[in-house]
Amino acid sequence: MPNRNPNGPSQHTILPANRAHYDIIEDFFTQDLRIHRHLDWYRTLDWLGSQPFLIEVNNDRIEALLCAPLENNTIAWIRAFAVRKRRPLGTTWRVLLEEIIRHLNENKVTKLAAIAMHPWFENLLSGCQFQNRQDIVVLEWQGDLPSSKGINADVDIRLMQDQDLPQVMKIDHQAFPPLWQNSLGELSKAFKQKGISTVAMKNKEIVGYQISTTMTIYAHLARLAVLPEHQRQGIAYTLVYDLLFRINQHGFWRVTVNTQSDNIASLKLYDRLDFKRTGEKIPVYELQL
Repeated sequence: MPNRNPNGPSQHTILPANRAHYDIIEDFFTQDLRIHRHLDWYRTLDWLGSQPFLIEVNNDRIEALLCAPLENNTIAWIRAFAVRKRRPLGTTWRVLLEEIIRHLNENKVTKLAAIAMHPWFENLLSGCQFQNRQDIVVLEWQGDLPSSKGINADVDIRLMQDQDLPQVMKIDHQAFPPLWQNSLGELSKAFKQKGISTVAMKNKEIVGYQISTTMTIYAHLARLAVLPEHQRQGIAYTLVYDLLFRINQHGFWRVTVNTQSDNIASLKLYDRLDFKRTGEKIPVYELQL
């Protein structure tokens, strides 16, 4: 890979990161950085071995990194971007992004997406032709059980097990468009977090699921999906109602959930379950490659 020079003549080089770089990347994250991390269950170092994961190195010291490993055949998310605060932010970003796009083009990926957690990162995205297509909105439930009238009595809810995950992934991929699909690895990571995860059974078949994580006094509904042919039958309502009942039994008083601003069905569901918008939103940006 060619040497790059965001700040005049030097030994700055962009390299694909691998597991041999683990220690220097771990040390890099202890420095004074501007840093963006994706909202998921992975640490940045978990992506070592997946590409594209680029580091800018100067005399064996990391100056910046950009990680956007392939999600599927068509889409990648920016999982992390970090740069030393003394580095020229915009130039460093553009040089790394150029190499990431080249790698994605070679692999016929058609879309690069990112969430804008910080104003400075949103400025970088919008300055490089990323488009804000939608927002992630945050909703909150505060302890009062909703009406049980929406429950589907023909559905049984049980705790999720490890062996359910392949079917859970199939449901996930059928229920969501490619941008929002989770891999088996991501779902497994989420399931292994401390929390409450359940599946909806109908005629001995798993037709829906939810994965939630729990903290000291509240929970977060991280994932909810129902097979398309079983939607609009109260199954999602039943899954969330069961979760809220279990949450109450555990003494938690608050549940949060994120959904897309244009997901009308999801917003209607959470409204029926007495979730309220917090007013917080996170922009989602996409770049067509």
